[in-house]
Amino acid sequence: MPQNSIEMSFLNKLFGSGNTSQSTKPEAAGTSATNLVSFGRYTDINKNKNQLAHWKKSNDLFKEKDYLGSYEAFFTYLRDDKVDNVNFKREGDKVTFEITQGSKVVKGQGDKERFYAEANIVIMEDHSMPVMRKLMNLNYAPLRYSKFALNGDVLVLKFSSHSLDASPGKLYDALKELCKKADQQDDLLMQEFSSLKEIDTDSIIAYPPEIQEAKYEYLIGMIHKVKEEIAKHDANQMSGGIAFLLLNLTYEIDYLISPQGKLTDALERIQQMFFAKNDLSTKERNVQIMDEYEKIMAWPKKQVLEGLYDVKATFALANAANHKTVMDFMFKEREKVKWYRDNNYPQMVDAVYSYMVSYAFFNYGMVYPVCNLLNVVMAVRNPDYYEKCGSTVRFSNDGQLDGTKISKEINAIVSAARKDYPQIAINTGALNYAGFSNFVDSLVLQMDKLNLTKA
Repeated sequence: MPQNSIEMSFLNKLFGSGNTSQSTKPEAAGTSATNLVSFGRYTDINKNKNQLAHWKKSNDLFKEKDYLGSYEAFFTYLRDDKVDNVNFKREGDKVTFEITQGSKVVKGQGDKERFYAEANIVIMEDHSMPVMRKLMNLNYAPLRYSKFALNGDVLVLKFSSHSLDASPGKLYDALKELCKKADQQDDLLMQEFSSLKEIDTDSIIAYPPEIQEAKYEYLIGMIHKVKEEIAKHDANQMSGGIAFLLLNLTYEIDYLISPQGKLTDALERIQQMFFAKNDLSTKERNVQIMDEYEKIMAWPKKQVLEGLYDVKATFALANAANHKTVMDFMFKEREKVKWYRDNNYPQMVDAVYSYMVSYAFFNYGMVYPVCNLLNVVMAVRNPDYYEKCGSTVRFSNDGQLDGTKISKEINAIVSAARKDYPQIAINTGALNYAGFSNFVDSLVLQMDKLNLTKA
């Protein structure tokens, strides 16, 4: 793809095309009053009425044993027109399809007898024992529907079913497993085994060099910043606050950089380390996590940059969550701020409030108005990074918040969302712009009152 086309594609994804429905990001495109860029990973929670109607149609046709019609309706449900993530067509007595998930494209077909889907993962010219052993272990991993196999020199991940068993619910679960696992394993296998070669990576969307560099600088700079802050505190007395610093760092990196491959795997491993059910103390978990970040900083820059690219997606990494679940989490974490505030630890207070937002992005699939509002929080906290990535407005300078600009942005988000959520409203007059933590606290209180009843 020519460089100018790459840059235009990236900018279109950041700013959208004036449409207020779902975009490649978890927020809606075209809702910004100020060309505020947005980040994060794809969420599939924002299905429109047409998609939902086709889900019902797919189930009805399956019950009538009209399998081809059921497949067509199913892929209409799955397809996001603005992302162009699913393509299919009916050809006589079969339906062929392609599904894009990250760096991989899953291809297959369904007819009256069988349904089949397959993704090429890597080329393996040398069938070495270490690689074969790894693949055997992967097949014994918790894969419910798909399995790894060799097709000549190509490692593939595949799923098949008799059509009479291929209900829409089963297809959704099976294709979600296949797509997400295929997207994950190509990078990880390539990094673990140098003999493997990449295949079918045309779906990758390269960032413009300046954006890629901004992401790398943010990654390294934020790790250093957190290290410096941790060094100011007693590791025992402040283990809880340090945990907030480290976990927020993990989730902010995932949202703002949205890395692929090895770095994504490292971030997931860090989260699992902290929440693992074992006998380690919080201090010991913090040490483990900081060791992981030391390893990341030691990676060659070229290796990090290889995982910084944009992608289309069909299935979300985070499971869909209703608004009450998100708000319940935030109010629970909000209670943990008091001690840090009363004992004059402002950096820890800000870290807790930032963690509330970044954790939500990492763990919950949220509807687009909520994502857009929380993106404003991230922009307030990271003004330099947003500016480097193309934002034409700063909501904060040296810790001073611009309430007028923030209110304008929030009002634009709410106004645009009324097409789908006609009763949504926020009282921007009740927001507190005296510092980051006060702003987030007041915004969470207002977001708890959101009426997200759909039109």
